[in-house]
Amino acid sequence: MKESIGVLRPAINRYVAVLSIALAGGATLLTPTMTASAASRGYEATCSFISSTRLQCGFPILAASYNAEIHYFSAQCNSTGVAFNLQQLQIVAIPPNGGSTAVDYQVAGNRASVAGVVNAAGNVAIHVQLNTSPAAVIDLAPAPTGTTSCTASISVIF
Repeated sequence: MKESIGVLRPAINRYVAVLSIALAGGATLLTPTMTASAASRGYEATCSFISSTRLQCGFPILAASYNAEIHYFSAQCNSTGVAFNLQQLQIVAIPPNGGSTAVDYQVAGNRASVAGVVNAAGNVAIHVQLNTSPAAVIDLAPAPTGTTSCTASISVIF
């Protein structure tokens, strides 16, 4: 009896070691690896009121020597005043075909503020001409009271 237990113990230790290695290797293989593109970059812009219910956010020039593509767009507004709605969120960009007409892309419809905060976001595919800077337009209703600030963000791939 003692002999059989002495033989089983090393066999069980090997089995546990092999099983542990197999599980760790399987977990490594099954883990999704999402490599970040070296040519991906995020930008944030502070927005300014151009009327009591409209803000404009200017982004810097995305690329001076090649076209870019905006993949994600978001905005957030904070206010210490009464409840308000984010009625519309647009991004305005110059297309890469060399035209002078800006393209408006609406990301969100009517969204109510909760505890003075409202946000909206969306996946987009907007090709932007080189050496241009996109802008965002945010429409709020009713006009927020108190201290109000908004920011917009974009994710760009070159």
